[in-house]
Amino acid sequence: MWFPPHKLNLFKHLHWANPRYSITKMHKVLLKFPILPYLMVICLAAACTRPDAGKGSISDTTPAEDYHADNDIAMIVRSIADAMRTGEPIDTLDYNMEGVLTDGLGHPLYTDIQGTPGVWTVDVVNPNSVVIRNVYLGDLLPDDLENYLASSLNLTPKQKIETTEFDDDDEASLVVYDLDGSYLRLETRAGVAPNGLEGPLMSIIATKSAPQTTLANNPQGAERLH
Repeated sequence: MWFPPHKLNLFKHLHWANPRYSITKMHKVLLKFPILPYLMVICLAAACTRPDAGKGSISDTTPAEDYHADNDIAMIVRSIADAMRTGEPIDTLDYNMEGVLTDGLGHPLYTDIQGTPGVWTVDVVNPNSVVIRNVYLGDLLPDDLENYLASSLNLTPKQKIETTEFDDDDEASLVVYDLDGSYLRLETRAGVAPNGLEGPLMSIIATKSAPQTTLANNPQGAERLH
């Protein structure tokens, strides 16, 4: 516990910086204020233990310190899309992972129901398909993540492809972007945790396989399939 000098007038009697301060005067002060030694011990103990008090506290650390922007999901998706466009091999050793993915500032994309940064998996299914999924339920916002990816990858509404794949599934949604040589699928489904809490399960898929579409829904998209 810290006692500010303006709260304890007894500190005005101490002149520790004065080299002429004698042991006799110090003795008189200690006799006048017998509680002083105990206060000094308490202050010293508090000063020594204070740095350890915050260890392990979530509030004392920030995601930007704990996670590096190299785990930025937009960078990972861009790298995969570039490899597919140029025909470079997509090595599982380079891409397969399980861990926290972030935005460009190093902030985790979601927090799970336990209050910890949300975990994702990156799985190279085959040379033509890579799937990124959130492992746990949490406060993930699919629309915000789509907007972040679209902004980071310079995607425009004109690159969206209308698809009929999930028309009969009321609990799922699908957004597809044409990446000029590959496609980016953003699939979102509703998930329920054992304790009853609900949250989105999102699959971000970079693939060379074109989505199902019709000429009536998207003539330009249909033309790209042939």
